[in-house]
Amino acid sequence: MIITVTLNPAIDKTSTVDKLKMGSINRTSNVVYDPGGKGINVSKTILTLGGNSVATGFTGGYFGMMLERDLVDHGIAVNFVHIDHEIRTNTKIVDSEGNITEFNEPGFTVTEFEKERLINKLANLASKDAIFVLSGSLPVGIEKSIYADLTALLRGKGAKVYADFEGEALKYALEAECVPNLLKPNRTEILKYYGKDDATEAELIDMGKQIIAKGVEIVIISCGANGALFFHNDKVYKSPALDVEVRSTVGAGDSMMAVFAYYGERGYSFEDAMKMSMAVSAGSITTEGTRPASAEVVAELLKDVTFEEI
Repeated sequence: MIITVTLNPAIDKTSTVDKLKMGSINRTSNVVYDPGGKGINVSKTILTLGGNSVATGFTGGYFGMMLERDLVDHGIAVNFVHIDHEIRTNTKIVDSEGNITEFNEPGFTVTEFEKERLINKLANLASKDAIFVLSGSLPVGIEKSIYADLTALLRGKGAKVYADFEGEALKYALEAECVPNLLKPNRTEILKYYGKDDATEAELIDMGKQIIAKGVEIVIISCGANGALFFHNDKVYKSPALDVEVRSTVGAGDSMMAVFAYYGERGYSFEDAMKMSMAVSAGSITTEGTRPASAEVVAELLKDVTFEEI
């Protein structure tokens, strides 16, 4: 069973403009509303891969009901903790060159009681056959160590934990005794963790190896137009980005997480998961909003995926 955990879900509103003009009126087109949040994006992609997952976390208010209804209508099981606050709405503006400008709201405030309800729910779902995907930003009222605490709890019950978060939450997770099984930072996030503004590919590889040395089994560093670096045990792979028409990069990293969770549940090889993750991620970039690409699009892109061991 795959359980995706989204602590700070949102309704994502994605609009297209020819060219974003600051301090002026912008005429938008192709407005798309999607249930959002990194874990929810993972659940949506797993569904297109032919798999099932349970989407959990916090949700509330009118937009929370809309989010849950959309997920259920598309065949995704939900098991959220309901709170007395409205979830956030994030606005994303995509220009004709594929550049994206995001306006993300901070989210609701979670009480100690609501947090404990979620922790108990996740503990009850945990088993040696479960894969938990912990990803995304944190709502107000949740301590930065929550992902590290959840990792220890879930792994202590035999479950696997796949993680994608940044900042202080990432720092706590990597400095804890019990680290995630899989970690997927992007280039910006890993540079921030190591206190750097820039790095060569060789330096990024060294950073990835340092994280592996902490006990993480798989590390994926997504590098946008420069592709991705994959670390597994003592091996490092590089895969270049595919040349596709960019409509929205939101959710591309979540697509990679979805593939590794789906393939991990079914016992596929690391190499197969790596290759498929590049195709699914590239496919997600060609869609509007945070919608995964179709199986047909992914199948075509898969033919062009290459990688080399470094």
